[in-house]
Amino acid sequence: MARPKSEEKRLQLLHAAAEAVAQRGVGAPTAMISAMAGVAEGTLFRYFPTKEALLNELYLHLFGHMCAALAEALDPAQPLVQRARQQWNAYIDWGLAHPSWIRAINQLAVTDILTPQTRAAELSLFPDLGLVEATSMNSGLFQDLHPAFDDAIIIAIADATLDFATREPARAAEYKLSGFNAYARIFLPSS
Repeated sequence: MARPKSEEKRLQLLHAAAEAVAQRGVGAPTAMISAMAGVAEGTLFRYFPTKEALLNELYLHLFGHMCAALAEALDPAQPLVQRARQQWNAYIDWGLAHPSWIRAINQLAVTDILTPQTRAAELSLFPDLGLVEATSMNSGLFQDLHPAFDDAIIIAIADATLDFATREPARAAEYKLSGFNAYARIFLPSS
């Protein structure tokens, strides 16, 4: 008789997978993930039928945590640009607090591993769909390119912001503002 699955062990596996993906990318072997979680590789496959299933669940798990932080910072009564800035600052602050999680999310976000179901679920988790719609409508410069290209541009700006804010914590607010200004010029409608 199979032992019941434990939520604690599932979370252990997800957090180990986040660390492994942050270190080695989506090519991180399941043996590494299992070892980091302190379980046998067979245990990983009791919880996740495939590595792709693990990575899709990992993405939604981490993305959900990030969106919870964004939701706390959201004031829907604010105009679009102010909401975008609130979301940007919350994203950067969350990334500074969870560096391996943000690296894992960013690695996964630009791969073809994420299923259409995961992409649909991702959108449903984001706390400000009006911001997503305004951003995608304004980013017409990317319309004929791979759908992940605009995500990759945002991630590159955010990564640079996170990198410099980490190097110079006393200037983190300046880097957040400059990073936001770069993001806004590309993705937000001009006022």
